[in-house]
Amino acid sequence: MLLIDAGNTRCKFAWWDKHTDSIQWLGAIEHQHWLNDLSRSLKDILLGVINSEQLEDTKEALGVSVASVQVVDTLNQSLAELGINVRWQSTRATQLGVVNAYREKPEALGADRWLALLGCHKAITGHALIIDAGTALTVDWLTRDGQHLGGWIVPGRQLMLNALGQGTAQLGNVPIEQSAQARLEPGVSTREGMLHGIEASLIGVVYEAAKLSPSLFNDEAFTVVVTGGDSEQLASHLSGNICRIDDLTFKGLRLCADNQQ
Repeated sequence: MLLIDAGNTRCKFAWWDKHTDSIQWLGAIEHQHWLNDLSRSLKDILLGVINSEQLEDTKEALGVSVASVQVVDTLNQSLAELGINVRWQSTRATQLGVVNAYREKPEALGADRWLALLGCHKAITGHALIIDAGTALTVDWLTRDGQHLGGWIVPGRQLMLNALGQGTAQLGNVPIEQSAQARLEPGVSTREGMLHGIEASLIGVVYEAAKLSPSLFNDEAFTVVVTGGDSEQLASHLSGNICRIDDLTFKGLRLCADNQQ
């Protein structure tokens, strides 16, 4: 079954093999590459991600989206042309043993965060501090018995770079590709000052979240779970009981497929 994670800046695709119960990463497509490039249809681009054998093996996909209506509509139309119907998953008050902290309006919690909570509850046996490092960096606390305690949302690395480049007269833009050069040390140029400062900001959020966690988890042990596109670089600066799970949202989607949710 095809799994789709339509995020803020790109759509990620994976394949769940029901026979081996394994999830295979297929690839990602940046929204701007197909929304602004009229020379290639999304259908043609998708054929470069999903192979013909997989297309023959499925008529249905499971997806989660925080993308725009335009992105979702185009995805639905293009996949329908390939004979695939998408069942989009939404946030619920309770599901698969997880209880949403947003009691008054549970659907207000981002569906991608909700799927990550479902995936984490299955993957981690104890309390978990979930750090999802994507376009936005989200923090969520989840107890061992599935109670979501709420979370934080802050700008991710790309958003911080964009804000500095667009909101100031002289700092200019720094390509996200250069973020691998970020260090926890004083910058000796404007570029380094931006990169190192953003790195410190992101790590500072995780540090404060970890410092708060013992009081939320009754001083019991917890695991810091790091996921998302920026997880590798972020995790390299962290220490302690760290667990990096790259496909946490896809694991949540797989659980929904398995339970016909």
